[in-house]
Amino acid sequence: MLPARSLLSTIAAVALWVAPLHGQDVAAPAQREVRQIVTFLFQPGRTTEAVAIYERQLKPIYADVIPLLRFRAYRESESPEPLDLVVVSSYRGMAGMDAANEALRPPHRSGGSAVTLYGTLAAMTQSHHDQFVEMLPVNGGTPDDSAGITVFEYLRVPLRQHQAFETAIRSRIQDEQKIGLFRWSEFGRMLVSDGWDFLRIYHMRSLAEWHRHRAYDRARLYSPGGELDPTARKTIILRQDPRLSVR
Repeated sequence: MLPARSLLSTIAAVALWVAPLHGQDVAAPAQREVRQIVTFLFQPGRTTEAVAIYERQLKPIYADVIPLLRFRAYRESESPEPLDLVVVSSYRGMAGMDAANEALRPPHRSGGSAVTLYGTLAAMTQSHHDQFVEMLPVNGGTPDDSAGITVFEYLRVPLRQHQAFETAIRSRIQDEQKIGLFRWSEFGRMLVSDGWDFLRIYHMRSLAEWHRHRAYDRARLYSPGGELDPTARKTIILRQDPRLSVR
C-alpha cells in the first residue's frame, strides 16, 4: 500500500516549454516543458473503480490547478510489462510542479480533497512508478487527441553519444514526418527514470502503421555502430482515454 502523501507528490505532473538546444538549451530550464509519467498497476478488480475516481473526482480538481498545462491518461494496448493506467501531467518547468503541489493540498470547492482521493487510490494500488521527461524541440507535427495509438519508446544510449543522438533523432523525425510514418512525434530527455536516457513519443492510426515504422527503424534508423545505436529499448503501446483529459 502506498502512502497518500507519496502518491500525491508522485502524481503532481510537470511539463515545459521547449527551449533551443546547446548554449541556450541550458540557459532557461524553468521554461522548458517537463512531463511526469505515472504508471499504475491496480489490485485485481479495482481498475474500473480507480479510473472512476480520476474521472469524477480528481479531474475537476486538476481543471482548477492553474499551473497545469494539460493532463492526459492512457490505457494499455500492448505492453511488455503489466499496467492499468498511465497518467501524464505537464507543467512549465519543475517550478510549475511545485506550484501545482501547493494548489492540490487544500480542499477543493467541490468538497473533495486530492490528498484524501490519493489515499483512496493508494489503498487500491498494487504498484506504481513515476518518471520525468524534459521535452526537446522537434519538428514532428502538432500533437492532438485523435483516435489511434500512442507509442512510448524508452531508449538507453551511451553517455558519450547523447549529443549526437539528440541531433540525429531530430533530423530523423523530420524525415519520417515527410514520408508519413506517424501522425505526430515528440522527443525528450529523461530526468528521473529507471535507467532510460531518452523518450520518443509518436502517435499512429493503427498497430499496422506502427509495424511499418518499426520496419523502417530496423532498416535505417539504428544501424549497428552508428550514432543512432541505442543499447536498449522498451516500447509501450497505449490508447488515450479521452474521459480523463484536462485542457
